[in-house]
Amino acid sequence: MLRLLKRCSEQYRVAPILIAIAHKNQAGELRRALSSALNQSLVKRGMAQVVVLDDQSDARWQVHVRDLLTDPAVTELSAECGSPARARNQLLDWADRQPSIEWVARLDADDEFVDNHSLEALLEAPRVPEAVAVVGSNALRQGEEILPWVNRANAEELFDLDHLTAYVKRFSSGEQERELPSCNLVLKNRLGLRYPNTRSAEDHWLLCNLIIKYPGKVCAVSDSLYCIYKLGGTDTSANRSTGVWHDQRQRLAYFLERLNRLKKGPFHIVGYGMEGIVWWQGEQLVKEFYPWAMPDEDVERLDQLLANAPCSIPEVTWIKANGVWQYRTPRLESRPVGTHMPKETLSSFLQGLYRSRICALNIKRDNLRLDNEGNLLYIDIGKDICGLSTSLFLDMAARLYSIGVLGNDDEELVRRLSWRTQDESLGQLPGFSDFYRELMEDLHSRPMVGQYPPLPAKRYDQVTLLIKACAQDAQGFFEQVSHIVHQLAYPASFAQILVLIDDHPGPFLRQYAEPDLPSLIEQTEQLKKAGIVDGYLIPPADTTTIQEVYDQWFNSREVVQTHTTKNAPLYPQIWAFSVLDTPYVLQCDCDALVGRKSWNHDFLADMLDAIRPKNVVGVGFNIPKWTDLFLEYFGEPGQFAPEVRFGLLDLQGVKEHLPINNPVENGRFKLTWHRAIQQYQRSNECCTCVRGGDPASFYVHPQNTDKPALRSGVIRDLIAQGILPAHQEEQFDLVVEPEWQYPERGEPVIFLLKGRCTPAQKLHRCLDSLARQTDQSFGVILIDDASGFQKTWYYPMMLSDFEGRYTLVRHAQRKGRMPNFLLAIHEICARADSLIVVLDQDDFLMRDDVVAQLLVARSRGSDLIQMPMYRPDKPLKLYQPDYRQPRKQGAGNTWAHLRGFRKSLFQKVPERYFKRPGGDWFDCATDYATMLPMSELAENPAFLDTGYAYWHERAPYSASHKAHQAELIPEILANPIAKELAEPTPVDEECGT
Repeated sequence: MLRLLKRCSEQYRVAPILIAIAHKNQAGELRRALSSALNQSLVKRGMAQVVVLDDQSDARWQVHVRDLLTDPAVTELSAECGSPARARNQLLDWADRQPSIEWVARLDADDEFVDNHSLEALLEAPRVPEAVAVVGSNALRQGEEILPWVNRANAEELFDLDHLTAYVKRFSSGEQERELPSCNLVLKNRLGLRYPNTRSAEDHWLLCNLIIKYPGKVCAVSDSLYCIYKLGGTDTSANRSTGVWHDQRQRLAYFLERLNRLKKGPFHIVGYGMEGIVWWQGEQLVKEFYPWAMPDEDVERLDQLLANAPCSIPEVTWIKANGVWQYRTPRLESRPVGTHMPKETLSSFLQGLYRSRICALNIKRDNLRLDNEGNLLYIDIGKDICGLSTSLFLDMAARLYSIGVLGNDDEELVRRLSWRTQDESLGQLPGFSDFYRELMEDLHSRPMVGQYPPLPAKRYDQVTLLIKACAQDAQGFFEQVSHIVHQLAYPASFAQILVLIDDHPGPFLRQYAEPDLPSLIEQTEQLKKAGIVDGYLIPPADTTTIQEVYDQWFNSREVVQTHTTKNAPLYPQIWAFSVLDTPYVLQCDCDALVGRKSWNHDFLADMLDAIRPKNVVGVGFNIPKWTDLFLEYFGEPGQFAPEVRFGLLDLQGVKEHLPINNPVENGRFKLTWHRAIQQYQRSNECCTCVRGGDPASFYVHPQNTDKPALRSGVIRDLIAQGILPAHQEEQFDLVVEPEWQYPERGEPVIFLLKGRCTPAQKLHRCLDSLARQTDQSFGVILIDDASGFQKTWYYPMMLSDFEGRYTLVRHAQRKGRMPNFLLAIHEICARADSLIVVLDQDDFLMRDDVVAQLLVARSRGSDLIQMPMYRPDKPLKLYQPDYRQPRKQGAGNTWAHLRGFRKSLFQKVPERYFKRPGGDWFDCATDYATMLPMSELAENPAFLDTGYAYWHERAPYSASHKAHQAELIPEILANPIAKELAEPTPVDEECGT
């Protein structure tokens, strides 16, 4: 951006004439030019001021001219222009904003005025009214020698288009040495014309443009000399050696000749530029491109690109006539844009281009129009229209914002330091970061169907869920109860959910753990605080209450023991039945494992229908079945006891049959309550309990001896998802062997979603972006690192769009990032050629063809693929990976999302690269730890940039996390280059097609 280093004095600020000098590393020559400027008679009299613009010169250039820069007539500027043309345009832009300046006199840094009156003589020469420019004559210097001939500004040669065309053709073809006197130019301020950004002849183009656009208003002074022009300057010599100098002059000659011919025909010339000439032909607008400006391949590219162009780009028809390309488009009513444009207009324009996957790069006011509705149009259809990429779109948006919102000059933004990163340059635009963030949010805000966690559609006020526990169940109690409750939480809710705590101290029937009643009660309190259960019951231990309950059930007051002769609990459960205020209770043991194959199955509705007949008092919860078909409920009186482990009980129905018989032995009842009811049913045949129903919801009961196998949480997680091995079908009790395993994935592309405590709406957004993919031939591995069932119970519902294509892992204990990585790749991903794509659960894919692009790149042999990432906290930052020695570049953005790699590539990385020097796994910065060595080993890495692909959103890291990461990354970078030290590693050979 332009910086003011020193302002001229007040006396010179009102001077109407500006001598403008731009330079870059020309301090020695600049001294001669600046001295000649300060010695001008108009400067001495305060009628002219001098401005010096430095375009990124090396340090200390001012030492050579410091005394001259301190002159009160001098203003000193610094800018990041990048080319001579842009530097001169920057001076013209600056002059436009100075109210006193009427004329701008150009002086190159390696030229000088002929004498002290050169500028005054040029301006005092007779000129036409309303003149916009004066062209002077110049002498020539070769080294330090002034040559004997001069370059005269001849009005007859310059101002007749036929003569001008012939003149340019002669020197462009080498017939004459004398060129246009375009360096000797004094220009009316605020005229609006600018130098084209070509590498040579830009001053010739500007002079010709002046003459053509302002016929009769450009004056030539041939008798007095304006300046001494240096031949063989640095830029000129370089351009001659590359052929650019010759090519640009020939192109100028072609342009003049073609324009001259068109002007003599029946055409109304609308305009022209560096690509072609535009004219009206009836009701059609025709643009004819110069031969060099539009080759056949670009027409083919544009034709395909514009097939789905937004309405902001006019529809065109391509025609090739006489070897050059034209396009034609119908007349469209429009008007020029102003200095400023509404943000909403710019945003709508940019969104249309982005969705059409197009970038229009030549953003300037001349190329923009407004239609009758105020919509922005882009009318410069040519090679500057390109396919979408993140860098091009960001640059396009910034240019549009710069001119439309900030009102900057057209070229203000393109003048920036070549060594400055794009986000650093654009970050200096006031308000642009927020504008771009809002633009991205508008582009990628999509309505999503469904609410998570889902809310039950109805409530069964007549049913209590009662979960029975004792002191030996303390280990893992919170998570196990959470599992039961949440597995039963949908599609309907209960009147209340209670925990029944048997406070018996032990010993226990089939005891498997040390009792810990305080822990059990504490965890139950936590369950209540978390809203998972509504409360808990502990039976009163007084003799009177025990006797009253036994008297109601068994017509006996002689027994006061709470457990049976076999030490099975009796009193706590029937006491609880007596205090419940709902007619039904769904009671279960706290170790029951609940499976759901369909979350839409209303198991309570089925069970309530089954228990409705007068003679039915109990309905068993279903068990795993070999079939998915509904099984009619059945059961003769006494055939089944009430399902004590998991079943629905009609409390009122049971009460109508009380008391029932229960034998007493040694001061204890012999039968549990459910066996006593079964015995009563057999003898009386007046009531029954039934089993059957829809196996979409079921339970499995683990024997106490098998409970150690549950500690990993794998079996519980699989059962919860309705995933069962064949040997578990038709079994009430858990069958531990053979080993239970998560489903393998064998799709060509597999998305790996790891996370913990991910907010539901963010995970929903992530999965929604996968469901929107145009190509669905991918699998999903979702690993939750012990968030708990309260936060993950509904994940199978969220994954329903990927039925048969996903593997869900919900750990009971935290494993860490690298162990989860290895689990997914080594154990779940089955094919060596599968492309594994990391997608964080709180992020999402920003476009619907990500999978399609990945599959194409995979088919072309890419073994490591990345696509552009967008971060809303750093909206202007781009993350393009560099695979050339990334370890020397701080990983070279190889860590950045979106990242995908073949399993076979991952397996080539020695495991020690994933561990710290002490042997522990890297617990963060795993993106660096995995991607850096893979990028070194990859044979065909690819970065696919067709627009943003990955939205990466995270909370700011804490200071401690940043410090920890800063400790780990140097350890990762310190490892040797993987390609040099990698040993042959066994790789899966099973590669499906």
